[in-house]
Amino acid sequence: MASCLDGLPDHREGAVSLALRRWRIQTRFRRKVGRRLNCDSPGIFQEKTQYRKLYGNHALYAFLADKYRVREYVAERVGAHYLVPLLGVYEQLTPEVFADLPQQFIIKATHGCKWHQIVRDKSQLDIPATVRRFNQLLSRRHGRTSGEYHYRLITPRIVIETLLDDGGESPADYDFFCFHDGSSFDYRLAVAMPGGKRAVHFEKDWRVSDGNCTAAEVEQVKEPPNFAEMLWVAERLSQGFDFLRIDLYNVAGRIFFGEVTCTPAGGMQPISNPARGAAFNTLWKLDRGNSLLYRRA
Repeated sequence: MASCLDGLPDHREGAVSLALRRWRIQTRFRRKVGRRLNCDSPGIFQEKTQYRKLYGNHALYAFLADKYRVREYVAERVGAHYLVPLLGVYEQLTPEVFADLPQQFIIKATHGCKWHQIVRDKSQLDIPATVRRFNQLLSRRHGRTSGEYHYRLITPRIVIETLLDDGGESPADYDFFCFHDGSSFDYRLAVAMPGGKRAVHFEKDWRVSDGNCTAAEVEQVKEPPNFAEMLWVAERLSQGFDFLRIDLYNVAGRIFFGEVTCTPAGGMQPISNPARGAAFNTLWKLDRGNSLLYRRA
């Protein structure tokens, strides 16, 4: 059966560009993570992320990170009913776009991270300023500082989607860290509260491993009744990959796809909990021989 991943271009970075990017990544890694980067025999989770950034199939990861094109992948793998309804996709925003939009929606740039704007009351929106902001984003490239090359292969677009509402606020973000080793699947779960400043990491038995959420917030997000379905969606979307982070929302018992994250935090963020860090290091079996995932010469 044909797949939307078939026929992706075999994009290869030039040798000089790769060498320069590798040097920048090594320098930044030592400053951020506090150790020298082993690119050739990566052992810890953050090093494996750098290996993907340097030698991954960039066209593949660009497809998955593209907030518009990934919708085709989700529809094919798990079904279009898991997608947040799309209100429009644009090569450039104009004021006229907003005339037919509902009162609430979310605007996203397809080629970056956290390049979005939540609109809860269109009547209060500064439309000219919003148009200017997002049209300026179209000329920006995310990932230059962090060395995430695949972002530069994404065609810049603006998408507008229905705003998910969970009792008057944005829903919690269920982040599934998904690991496949060819014969088995495993995962770890973090849940970020609205606003992204507080999060909780769960063990698989729903014990809290670490985080900064209140007890009430933990109880609010732990063990939803349809968790088995959420886990199925995460496993299906990550199948065939040694590691992906699959972000999902759970609103009034309905599951929505958020995004695929191929290189969380650019691989530059130390993991504060040693036990969780050790688990991540072990669970990611870097599948360097897989020609779909990696293209090192």
